[in-house]
Amino acid sequence: MAKSRCPRLIFIRHGQTEWSKSGQYTSRTDLPLTEYGVRQMRATGRILIGYGGNNLVKPAELKLVISSPRKRALETRDLLLESLPESQKMGIREEIDPDIREWEYGRYEGLTTEQIKADRKKKGYKDADNWTIWKCGCENGEDADQVTERVDRLIAKVRKLHKKAIDDDEYCDILVVGHGHILRCLAARWVGRRIDCNPQFMLDAGGVGVLSYQHHNIEEPAIYLTGAFLVPVEEEGHGL
Repeated sequence: MAKSRCPRLIFIRHGQTEWSKSGQYTSRTDLPLTEYGVRQMRATGRILIGYGGNNLVKPAELKLVISSPRKRALETRDLLLESLPESQKMGIREEIDPDIREWEYGRYEGLTTEQIKADRKKKGYKDADNWTIWKCGCENGEDADQVTERVDRLIAKVRKLHKKAIDDDEYCDILVVGHGHILRCLAARWVGRRIDCNPQFMLDAGGVGVLSYQHHNIEEPAIYLTGAFLVPVEEEGHGL
């Protein structure tokens, strides 16, 4: 008898904000989505979740949506589910988890990478020209060890639910809505990689990725390379 599809963790970065557009580091600042970001995530939701032949996620198999507490993430979550009828939403549990909030940037909130490097150079940091968040962390913010602790806690929670689904031969997709740096950390930690060096992953605003397990085995976590996609949405000034 064929097994149910292996459980998956589908992660989505929130839609475009003014600061994601400008490249400013955004953690605690509670920005809404831009108009483009709203259209972007509505379009993604219609393609991502549903019963059409091209939908990645079937509503009946989506057991839990975990969101960062930030406005941009919650707005993204709601837009992703917006097109589903209420009867399909009823079986999807929603949860807000601060462990998937963005890396805390401290003094670097609202700055760009070049501004951060200039600030560190002014203060005499020897690593100013080579600063990365992964290796150096953020002044008055978090470092890689602190972020690892909370990402690993989230992964443990997801794995517990996925293990039960595998043992019971049930479908169990979990959707996580978060932010650029923290979701790259999630992908790295999912396969046991350290995050005190650049994991060399990219994730645009509105980007989607999939994590799962090889051989239907909870002990073989893997990045599902064929599961990531972006839905193009025309933005004013950037269309045809």
